[in-house]
Amino acid sequence: MICQIFYDFFLPWIELWKKYSEIRFCIFVNFDMSLKDELKTTPRYVQILAQNGITTMRDFLSYFPRTYEDRSKIAPLDSLIFDAKWVAATKWLITKKTRILVHWKTIYDILFQDVHWNIGHISIFNSGFLASKLSEKSRYIIVGKPQMKYGKITFSHPDLIPTVAPEEESEDGDSSYNSGRIFPIYSEMLGIKPWWFAQKIWTNLYKIDQIFSEYLPDEFVKEFQLLDVKSTIKNLHFPDSDGLKNKALYRLFFDRLLRIQIFSLQNKLNYHWTIDDLPVSENPHREILKPIMDLLPFQLTVAQKKVIIQILEDFHRNSPMLRLLQWDVGSWKTIVATIAMRYIRKQFHGQSVLLAPLEVLANQHFKTLAKFLLPLWLRVELLTGSLTKSEKTKIKSDLKQWKIDVLVTTHAVLQDDVDFKNLMFVCIDEQHKFWVKQRAVFKKFNSPHILQMTATPIPRSMALAFFGEFDVSIIDQLPEWRQKIDTKVISANEWLKLKPWILQKIGQWQRVFIVTPLIEDSEKMEEVQSAVSSHAEICQLFEELPNDEILLLHWRLNSKDKDKIMQKFKDWKAKILVSTTIIEVGVDIPEATVMVIKNAERFGLSQLHQLRWRIWRSELKSYCFLETLKKSWDSYKRLKIMEEVSDWFKLAEYDLKNRGSGEILGTMQSWQSDIPIEILSDLKFLEKVQEWAKWILKHYPDLKELPALQNFLNEKIGDILA
Repeated sequence: MICQIFYDFFLPWIELWKKYSEIRFCIFVNFDMSLKDELKTTPRYVQILAQNGITTMRDFLSYFPRTYEDRSKIAPLDSLIFDAKWVAATKWLITKKTRILVHWKTIYDILFQDVHWNIGHISIFNSGFLASKLSEKSRYIIVGKPQMKYGKITFSHPDLIPTVAPEEESEDGDSSYNSGRIFPIYSEMLGIKPWWFAQKIWTNLYKIDQIFSEYLPDEFVKEFQLLDVKSTIKNLHFPDSDGLKNKALYRLFFDRLLRIQIFSLQNKLNYHWTIDDLPVSENPHREILKPIMDLLPFQLTVAQKKVIIQILEDFHRNSPMLRLLQWDVGSWKTIVATIAMRYIRKQFHGQSVLLAPLEVLANQHFKTLAKFLLPLWLRVELLTGSLTKSEKTKIKSDLKQWKIDVLVTTHAVLQDDVDFKNLMFVCIDEQHKFWVKQRAVFKKFNSPHILQMTATPIPRSMALAFFGEFDVSIIDQLPEWRQKIDTKVISANEWLKLKPWILQKIGQWQRVFIVTPLIEDSEKMEEVQSAVSSHAEICQLFEELPNDEILLLHWRLNSKDKDKIMQKFKDWKAKILVSTTIIEVGVDIPEATVMVIKNAERFGLSQLHQLRWRIWRSELKSYCFLETLKKSWDSYKRLKIMEEVSDWFKLAEYDLKNRGSGEILGTMQSWQSDIPIEILSDLKFLEKVQEWAKWILKHYPDLKELPALQNFLNEKIGDILA
């Protein structure tokens, strides 16, 4: 009776939940049920595939391995290299023994014999199911790391692949698809094992000929000696040889670069003026520069003058400038932008805007621009989130009425209610993804000239690969009066011994930066102290100084608090600033001459270089100490390079080769770092890819005559637009 009442009460809720689950399943997972039939798998697996963007057989066959195992070279036990992954073959299994240890842990000890009659051991832990699948007098391929334990060759929990003797293989080879060849290893996907992908792709390889077709012109494929698409996909999954695998990978990375180049060139072609009265194409009027040159407190370097001329020549062309300006820290790139803004106003009567990533940096740029432009009767204004509503309204109104010549701002300028009367020049500071994401915003202002500036040293090959639509300028010549920063790698004990010397520098009216990697403790990053705990330690170490003279700065503070801390440090109300890497973006404190970077091994060389030039803002001698807890030779050797090399491009090249492109282009899209360093470093190859991308767009401007290529470019285009 009680059971019946319980059943009657909950039955409506059970039915409702079943209906809700069905609706929820249909809403959140929209997959093609035909894939379930083609793969002969469960709805749950199809759902997981759909959640990862695999909804068709084409998508499934485009899911490529993350690495490979060469199972074609099977070695006897007497030629193994211990603790290295190895492939061996058993002649047969001899015996299976079970040992039960404490806490109900079970070890299965399996004795086997190889083709040369050598005896080996396999240890399987707590996996009775796997052990039960192994049968004596059967043949297996063993993939794992052999070790010598108690005088015996032992494989601990290896992959065991059933196989047959070569003379017993069938004609179609299906019995040994997972052995005797280069075998693909796929990434696991929410419980779907790598072997499942290998098995399903093997059984569906024949569908590649039905689904895929070549999308590049024949002359293009011949010029670069590329594998055709069908052969590429087949050899990406199950290579017939190591050479074909490398050719297939080459074609894959080539296509990724080509897509980036075509997409970049299309951006450049689409980014054009939407008005008829284009600037007259003529030579720059250099006499316009004289008034602002007279205000400069120093002589421009040859590199700065060269870049200024390049920018002015771009202003006089009949298409918008798209230029990437790379500069070493301390090269006064803001002066270059200031001169360009003055020229735009005087020659073309246009407005300019400078976009900064942080409010504190926007304030700094505003002061620099105002110092040089206000005496020349140009009105400069600052628009940031910390202004009052009435102040913002006034600036936006004046901007639209052309009462403002130059606006310095953060991304607030991208709001819908911000408008310009005649915006002609946009300068973007340190925003690598900005152009990709926000080009549509600039087009509504009649496609102004774009100057994107970065102090992150990007090797020329990478600049070509990922900024294909931009012309590249470099300021690599520093003012002669700059002194070299003394850089030294120190241990934790040596850092503590620096205290008297640091107090001496503070007594000489110099200030100190102490940089830490994180704001709070992280279990995943051992030996990393948070900025908060470091601040407490510094306060305790420098007990001679009042605690309010040792400041703490990190990303989680709001803009007003950050500005207050930086202003207090600038006004000499504090002696030491403990900070995260927030100070790497252009903070200007001339009296700061000492920097200690804690846990320096966790930074890339490019970032360390950028950080240390924060103490290179005056004629005073500066010192940078790289404190590390790591004792490994590789870490120490990498940091020692900072002591000897101050050339930012050499450091960037080293990072590119040793840490990957992600270290150089930190905020760039993840798909870009999928391309091998060998290809990204090959400047001639990249130039050729760009040249042929231009050839394609010249001969097929709208790509309508190449529908297959157009479809390839549109596939997962969100990865590029992200």
